[in-house]
Amino acid sequence: METGKTENNSRVNLIQASIAYVLFCGISALSRIVAPLFFLMVFAGFVFPLIWAKRHHNWAEIGFRRGNLAKAVLWGIGAGLATSIYIYLIFGRNQDIPEMVGLQLIVGTPIWFLVMSPFQEFFFRGWLQPKLQLGIGKWKGLLLTSACFTLWHFSPPFVGTPTSIVPITSLIGTISAFLLGVIFGYAFQRSNNIVAPWIAHALAGIATVSMGLMSFLQYTP
Repeated sequence: METGKTENNSRVNLIQASIAYVLFCGISALSRIVAPLFFLMVFAGFVFPLIWAKRHHNWAEIGFRRGNLAKAVLWGIGAGLATSIYIYLIFGRNQDIPEMVGLQLIVGTPIWFLVMSPFQEFFFRGWLQPKLQLGIGKWKGLLLTSACFTLWHFSPPFVGTPTSIVPITSLIGTISAFLLGVIFGYAFQRSNNIVAPWIAHALAGIATVSMGLMSFLQYTP
């Protein structure tokens, strides 16, 4: 009886994860055609996990915990530095120091910490990863979440714009997105706190701005 209940719960989690992921990717892909849907995608990444946690009275499952905050911050900084170094070695070594880098960082830092990182991390690490881990196991769930995270980057209108971080359509870009997803997901596993991948992803994004790989302000020389 208990085995059957566990299998049923695993199936339910996988079905829920599949439906939510397909809808999220669908909205993201449509934002290429209907630009305002980009904001709906961001809003959904933020709000959907929060509504789910509130409705099910389970904030801890999506990583909203207070007790291990210091550990989460350390994991976030460590993972963020690791990913930043990786991005520099693979993509940033041949980049010239970007013009207006100070102004780019003034604009980009709050955007990364308050928008770009949390809307992705709340959905992928906070909501999707726990669902997949409950459905197929801890490590398989981590890897599948990272694969989903990588595939999703093909959906929104990032590629070919100044807001693209890495060349996702190249082999090294695809592999890099997957590896970053694994690092963010592992930091979440070790800390059990959404703050860890939130900080890590934000630091990696800020690093790309400082290297000139991503820009929020457009200017004409």
